[in-house]
Amino acid sequence: MKKLLGSLSAALFLLLPAVAAAETTWVMSASVPVVGAGGGYVFYQFQLTTGVWPVAPGHTAGVVYTWDNWQTTQSATLAWQSNQPNAYGSQDEVWNGRFNIPPYISFSAVQYAIYVDDASGNRTWNNNSGQNFVVAK
Repeated sequence: MKKLLGSLSAALFLLLPAVAAAETTWVMSASVPVVGAGGGYVFYQFQLTTGVWPVAPGHTAGVVYTWDNWQTTQSATLAWQSNQPNAYGSQDEVWNGRFNIPPYISFSAVQYAIYVDDASGNRTWNNNSGQNFVVAK
């Protein structure tokens, strides 16, 4: 019994820091504005800002998105913008990206899921509880 309790204590000691340091990511803003027109085309850009918690070195944030209901997909890395105070007395990382949509594409919305990788390469996804995020043009 003592050996079992010792093994359990060792397992908890090793696992709890990993559980406590789990990254979280969320959408702060998303839009698909017109960014230009010419040659008979209207040019749109998918613009996204996300938050990541906790602030930690080695993060990479990104997005996978589609404008044709997942028949094709695009993947992109977001750029770190800043750290900002949050409501809990800590800070959040702010990441953003701007991605051009080809002008010859006919679409009504962009669907997407976001992720954050920690310094060890562990990826945490947020796909809006399986519904995907959607932003209409």
